[in-house]
Amino acid sequence: MKKLEADDDRGGEGKKRDEVVVRSSTNESHLLDIVPFHVLQMIMEFCFGIEYLNFRATCKLCHLAAPITVFETAYPLISPRLMVFEEHRGTLITFTDPMFGDKYFKKVSPKFFSNNRRILCSRYGWLLMFIDDLVFFINPFTRNIVKLPQVPHLESFCFSAPPTSTECMVVGLSTSCSWNVYIHFVGREPSWRRFRLDFGDVSSHFSFSTFCGQEVYALRYEGVLEVFRGIHNSNNITCETIVDESPRGHFRGCAEYFVAKCDGHLLLVVVGELGGSDEVFELKDCKWEKMDGLGRHVIYICGATCIYMDTKTPELENKIFFPRLHLKNGKIVFYSLETCRYHTLNGGNMEENMSYFFRTEEHMDTRVWIEPSWS
Repeated sequence: MKKLEADDDRGGEGKKRDEVVVRSSTNESHLLDIVPFHVLQMIMEFCFGIEYLNFRATCKLCHLAAPITVFETAYPLISPRLMVFEEHRGTLITFTDPMFGDKYFKKVSPKFFSNNRRILCSRYGWLLMFIDDLVFFINPFTRNIVKLPQVPHLESFCFSAPPTSTECMVVGLSTSCSWNVYIHFVGREPSWRRFRLDFGDVSSHFSFSTFCGQEVYALRYEGVLEVFRGIHNSNNITCETIVDESPRGHFRGCAEYFVAKCDGHLLLVVVGELGGSDEVFELKDCKWEKMDGLGRHVIYICGATCIYMDTKTPELENKIFFPRLHLKNGKIVFYSLETCRYHTLNGGNMEENMSYFFRTEEHMDTRVWIEPSWS
């Protein structure tokens, strides 16, 4: 496994500046006038999350009392962040909190902003990306990069574990002329393995894929689901159609389909068009059965990932979050399965009923949900 640091053209001060920050007032804090510096440091060891970052950005002395290294190892993030490549602001990316809308900024290598760029998959705090016809794992929080062997531009990618793990395996799928499966064990092998399967219709493409246990599940058109078995041993790979028809819902025109893992089971998320409803289905007995809601769970979707997770924050429950910022208030747009409407959150309050439709694929190369990780 080849592990590289991202290029940094900003000289000796580059590393010092390359850290998460928040916008804040430049006024100096008077807190240190009454609290000794070492006591303040001890207090900050028990602070996490947004309050830690806000305190750290107050002034230079508070910045020293709350080092970013402590935040990186101790901050228990409760939700993914929406990562945005700010094309108009140089080499800057932002991370947006889905509930409060707080933005954290970070400078990265100019190579991330290549015009020939495609986000393939996002999991475990890592992005899998095509950059200038090469494939990379990128962790934007640690600036670590893992370069993979060259592979053709395939339709769908997924990976089983972080690239720092010996169990990391990347799978790429394509229906070009025939069904092709590309497999690469990161850190174990120097190249990709290619398997050709003579199976089914090649006229439709794979739109989304994900690992679930030892198997890879892949969507084709309108919720048709395939499963690839034997991926791990790579000796006898087989493919089977699990669901061969679309779920029955109230969808207008063309819809988007995503697959998420749920405690060893699979969910299908269908995003309707032109103000139609968004619906969630569960795989049962080789059929998609509609769910009434998500309960205490939340879903984050974009062109590169679909994350289903439990949440201890009531304001996030039973919602589907999109890689879209509202044009007026700048908050992240979500769909409530309770109200069957689009909203934004301002703190814990829902705002802005919206009925317009947007496609997640509009932001495939600039916006992605990512689970923060400093490992």
